[in-house]
Amino acid sequence: MIEEMQISSKTEEQRGSIWRKWDLHIHAPGTKLADNYGIRSDELWERYIQTLESSSVQAFGITDYFSFDGYLETIARYRQLVPEGRKFFIPNIEFRLLETVSTDGRNVNSHVLIDPEAATPDALAKFLSDLETHISVGGGRRLRCGELKQAQFAAATVSVRDIEEALRNCFSPEDYFIVTAAGNDGLRGAAKKSQRSLSISDELDRASAAFFGKAGNSSYFLLDSRYEDGAKSDPKPVFDGSDAHSFPDLSRLTGDEPSFQSTWIKANLTFRGLRQTLFEPEHRVFIGDKPPVLTRLEREGTRFIDRLTISPISTYGGQNGSWFQSVDIPFNPELTAIIGNKGSGKSAIADILALLGDTRQAKFFSFLTDNPSNKKFKRPGYAEHFRARLTWKSGSVTERLLSNDPDKLKPEAVKYLPQNYFESLTNEIEVQELRREIEDVVFSHVDLSDRIDASSFHELEERKTLNSRQEASQLKSRLRELNVRIVELEAQSEPEFRARLVAELDNLKSQVQTLETSKPTEEQQPPTESDEQKAANDKIAVQTTILDDLVARGKDASVRLAANKTNFQETQELLEAVTAVKARVDAAKISLKERFSSLGFDLDNVIIVTTDTEAISARSKQLASAIRELEHDAQLVVNEKTDISKLHSIPDMRAAHKYVSDGIKALREPLSAPQQRYQKYSQAIREIADKIAVITGDRNAPVAGTIADLEMRIARVDNDLASELDNAYLARHSLCLEIFECKRKIKTFYEELKSKVETRLAAVSTGDFSVSIDASFVLSSNFGTEFFSLVNQAMSGPFRGVEEGANQLRQRLSAVDWNSMQSVLPFIDQIIASMKSTDIKKQAKDVKKLYDFLYSLEYFEARYELRLGGKNLNQLSPGEKGLLLLVFYLHLDMDSTPLIIDQPEDNLDNDSIFAVLARCIREAKKTRQVILVTHNPNLAVGADAEQIVYVRLDKVNGYHFSYQSGAIEHPSTNGHIVKILEGSRPAFVQRRLKYQIV
Repeated sequence: MIEEMQISSKTEEQRGSIWRKWDLHIHAPGTKLADNYGIRSDELWERYIQTLESSSVQAFGITDYFSFDGYLETIARYRQLVPEGRKFFIPNIEFRLLETVSTDGRNVNSHVLIDPEAATPDALAKFLSDLETHISVGGGRRLRCGELKQAQFAAATVSVRDIEEALRNCFSPEDYFIVTAAGNDGLRGAAKKSQRSLSISDELDRASAAFFGKAGNSSYFLLDSRYEDGAKSDPKPVFDGSDAHSFPDLSRLTGDEPSFQSTWIKANLTFRGLRQTLFEPEHRVFIGDKPPVLTRLEREGTRFIDRLTISPISTYGGQNGSWFQSVDIPFNPELTAIIGNKGSGKSAIADILALLGDTRQAKFFSFLTDNPSNKKFKRPGYAEHFRARLTWKSGSVTERLLSNDPDKLKPEAVKYLPQNYFESLTNEIEVQELRREIEDVVFSHVDLSDRIDASSFHELEERKTLNSRQEASQLKSRLRELNVRIVELEAQSEPEFRARLVAELDNLKSQVQTLETSKPTEEQQPPTESDEQKAANDKIAVQTTILDDLVARGKDASVRLAANKTNFQETQELLEAVTAVKARVDAAKISLKERFSSLGFDLDNVIIVTTDTEAISARSKQLASAIRELEHDAQLVVNEKTDISKLHSIPDMRAAHKYVSDGIKALREPLSAPQQRYQKYSQAIREIADKIAVITGDRNAPVAGTIADLEMRIARVDNDLASELDNAYLARHSLCLEIFECKRKIKTFYEELKSKVETRLAAVSTGDFSVSIDASFVLSSNFGTEFFSLVNQAMSGPFRGVEEGANQLRQRLSAVDWNSMQSVLPFIDQIIASMKSTDIKKQAKDVKKLYDFLYSLEYFEARYELRLGGKNLNQLSPGEKGLLLLVFYLHLDMDSTPLIIDQPEDNLDNDSIFAVLARCIREAKKTRQVILVTHNPNLAVGADAEQIVYVRLDKVNGYHFSYQSGAIEHPSTNGHIVKILEGSRPAFVQRRLKYQIV
């Protein structure tokens, strides 16, 4: 049993500063005033000692008025009755001060706690003999505390100045401190309207290192603005005590009585440990039922590493060094700092913990690396011979060889930031990985009820923004179609286009003029020479009328055929489009059924889409039939019996045209020469007129390539094209704004998630470290590459030349606010305008693709933009990025798994470490276990590490790994800190003197 207690005691000591109950104000039997324990006897003392021993309180300040008798007898009795006992006792002497601060003249009570190591009977007796009370005994002499009789204790008072002087004469400064009452018999009872009372209260405050009071007093004594004269006050701890004067009073030791709550102190069970509360009053003292970390230890045992053991396997003969021989490191549940010289194995412990915690950062290991160029401990013959075992507070165990890899099928049990990973993130030029880390931290702040089953930031983003992205995709399709139209209109607005039309028109007019001048000399119809000729002329006239009708009907049939084919094609396209709409809706319905099946809706009744294509199909059939009729070639043999007036198909009318034309030629043969000349003239005039009519065209229904068509097109260029182009530009702007609106909806998703993060960032920001987070549109790092892939920089223009063009683009980009279309649209328009001023067709490799790229807005997306002092991520140095990343993990990450960080300080300046990082570590250890590998005192000491693990690797003697572990206040641990982190005590003292620090 004794051996188990010794092992337990050693483990507790190795864990460093741990929370224990302390009662620094408890009276023993025989206390000089208000002794209500009863008549002293061995039985009474045994009862008193056993009550203390069975209590959950681990340290007691044994109190007596103007005397140490109670403390000395308690120590003697305890050692006699509990020789192996582990309770810690501190002498507490209580004084009634000469000074008063209250309106009723009550004296202030003040206590002195003295280090038991220095509290020898002789030292205590000297102190009492040196300290004078106010009681005069004549001859100018005052009664000393050591001379007080029982009847004099109730009336005696002493001055705080005399207490201070006597203490300085008898003890070293680190051997004691003064604790003054804060309640009714203390400073908080000072008369608020009395400047004298307030001044005395401030002086007593300055003389005191701590106060006895209640939980409600703590916040006041942590203030730095307590003094009336405006001087800065030091934060000081408040302790609650049972102030027990009887056995019934000892029930207060449980902490269950509301007016006597338990005082928990996080420290070694030593006076040095208690003194740490003077330097860390806020973080080392807790008054109440239980410190939060102890509650979490009980309820979240799977989130706390209890201990790490490493040992060689049984078959290992030590041929490659002893390395880890029976290593057994218990860990503090709050902050553990692993220190040591370079190459001492600090990172080894971090890597091993991460391996057993199934980290996803194994590729960044520095000790257990399997990098071909730097295998270190994973090279053959080493790691496979050692087994590590990680025990969690819950009792669960993870065990594996050091040559194994983390189990990627298991969730990460720890969060590891190895040095190499840290450097890769902070040195990353485009900070994409760093942004992803930030997004993961932001996601940890999303309430579980708001995550809608998403397991990551990007899953949640995908679900929340899916509709906006789909809408944007449809808008971009419309934009691409519009840009085709705009490119056409811009081409038509070029002077060359109109010039070509005019040239074509002039050519056609010239053809008409030529045809007009080619008309033969007018021939008069000769008189009929014979009945036969008259009959022939009459037949020619009839046939000519039939031929004219055929020509007219043929033209009409050709126009109808073209119109029918156009309508048929559009009808088919409409039919396909309607069918596609139905197919898309059906596909979307299937997807929605799968996605929202758990809601229990019958989406077939929610989404009802019907299409009636019967009319479209009927029209399509009608047009197809009409086309067939017009194109039908019956291989007709036309003769005098054929009813030409009833022919409808173009091939049939062409056959009839040939038949009639041939007939007219035959009829002309018997005519006289004058008659033949007249018929030829008539035919020529008719043919020329037909050709002129074809070239001229119909202004009501102009055919392409006719004068009517060209004149209409030129008139459109002159009168309508500019407004058409302006309307197209407006339509493009409108689509662009709609696309931006879709993107803005996505940005809104980011904005909704950052409110909690903003609040916590505000708490960590200082004047020199002003950090903020903003949901902003961030330009893609590939924008320049994509833009110049569409621009020919060899051609004259604003972006000519590789360097010159890049500088020009950077200059333009620097003025853009991507969160405002009032800035983005002018940026795009100005690029296009500047290129148009020097012929955009020569500069752009494909004008339409350039338009599609710029107006689609695909090159900027909503992202979290972290800013430090007004600078965004891309503008920060690696050290500044690293500091931000650490702030996020330490101060913002909601994950409660242990956080292991390997030497984050290499790129950081000491001022940032102390002012920001140390403060964030203090906050982080309130909600998660932190294990920090460091060689920087500002982290280990500035963050008040509860446990220091000093490691060594003796490379000379077979690579033997060893360690020592304890609290900062432990003398041995303190020596290691000074040696490793400060460069030895003489070096530290020398620096302090050179800095002129007193």
